[in-house]
Amino acid sequence: MAVHPTDAAWQPDDLDPIVRVLGAFRTLDPDLPIQYALSFLTIAQNEGLSIRDLSERLGIAQSSASRNVAALSKWHSFGKAGHDLVQAEEDPRERRRKIITLTDKGRELARQLADLLDPPQADTPAQRRRA
Repeated sequence: MAVHPTDAAWQPDDLDPIVRVLGAFRTLDPDLPIQYALSFLTIAQNEGLSIRDLSERLGIAQSSASRNVAALSKWHSFGKAGHDLVQAEEDPRERRRKIITLTDKGRELARQLADLLDPPQADTPAQRRRA
């Protein structure tokens, strides 16, 4: 007999951090594809990945990884503005290889997302009232 999620230790509130993270991406762009969000999170966890590394980690084509990085970069395509969260720079040792890092805006978003998942604990009664 299958156990329903509410019958076990799982509670619907357990999804709150995920909903908050997805909401943060939605405020960035209401139509942001989940693949862009996953690409950003993977890059944030592993700065210095190449586009090929990103494609392998996500199990997507290298061309898709490249498009995701372009959308998350300052300029997407055809002069369309991107999200300016990451930058891809030529690897000086292998010119065809692009190394992906976060921009300042990307680092700030990563910090915000981390705080949504694990909010800092208030230490004093005054801090708890502000939280």
